[in-house]
Amino acid sequence: MKQLKYILSISLLSSVLFTSCLKSDGDMDTEKPVIKLNAPVEGAKLEAGESIHFDMDLSDNIALGSYDIDIHSAEGHSHTHSAAVKDADHDHDHDHEEDPENAHRKSFKYKNSWDDIYGQRNAHIHHHEIVIDKDAKRGEYHFVVKVLDKAGNQAMEYRTVNIVDPGKGDDDHGHKH
Repeated sequence: MKQLKYILSISLLSSVLFTSCLKSDGDMDTEKPVIKLNAPVEGAKLEAGESIHFDMDLSDNIALGSYDIDIHSAEGHSHTHSAAVKDADHDHDHDHEEDPENAHRKSFKYKNSWDDIYGQRNAHIHHHEIVIDKDAKRGEYHFVVKVLDKAGNQAMEYRTVNIVDPGKGDDDHGHKH
């Protein structure tokens, strides 16, 4: 019986010491990372068959972890936008729903994650890795960026963009690399 009490006492003492060595709740990172999504802009006209100009600045109070991009059709749902969206910002010049050729196209979908920012406090991301299928269905899409810091705090940024016919996109080829 003495041996059992001794083992329980040691176990209890060990757990108290271990717990006291952990960070207190005040030391935990609970601050979300900050996203400044520079491109694409809200309402951007992205050309089918072309790459997307993607540019953002990230920061975190402790350390960044990873980011991912999800592009999907806007049909049937919406996201909370970070910028005010006005009907004037959308492309209503051509109703893609009435285009019989467009009706047979497949919606563009893209999802990818990167962790090359892991451990950094600040990061500038600029690339043209995402290429829109030339036969992608024309219309409105959601461009969603999600950023996690090392502690798992998450921030998200949303844009509504339009996939348009070749030659009808925004001209951003003069941007600096």
